[in-house]
Amino acid sequence: MKKIVLIGIGVLFIGGVLANIGSEEKSKQTTKETVTEVSKQTTKSTMVEEKAEAPQASDVGDLGKYHVAIKGFSLAQDYSGADVGVVEYEFTNNSDKNAMFLTSITTKAFQNGISLKLAIMTESGYVDSMTEIQPGTTLTLKVPYVLLDPAAPVTVEASQLFKSDVKLTKEFVLQ
Repeated sequence: MKKIVLIGIGVLFIGGVLANIGSEEKSKQTTKETVTEVSKQTTKSTMVEEKAEAPQASDVGDLGKYHVAIKGFSLAQDYSGADVGVVEYEFTNNSDKNAMFLTSITTKAFQNGISLKLAIMTESGYVDSMTEIQPGTTLTLKVPYVLLDPAAPVTVEASQLFKSDVKLTKEFVLQ
């Protein structure tokens, strides 16, 4: 059963990565075209346009039809004894259909600019990202990541699956 779940998570992860690659290329092309048009008008307009395009960093917000909050962080150990950072999210389904965090939201964690791998936990409470919730329901869930450095800060990002135009971010400083 665990192998099937891990294979499913892997397929979704790879699909999300491939979708993000395509959306980044479109975004870069659109940004280039916009900046070129604005720069033809005046230099001052270009500066205003660039500031308007820069997203504001926040750890709470709407990602499409879902409301997400990056709530907290704790330390744990995975099944092999490796240090793990556990990020707590709050996920609200504001769509008109049932939804799962895993198939609606993409999350990433980084240390020193390097992405962290998802951890495999043996305790209960770590499969909530696959729990289906009805419209209007809020679910608090935990996502574990294998740490590269037990002292380096962890930066967490969340965006809507297959769309990266809005991104929530939060940094956790480890003691």
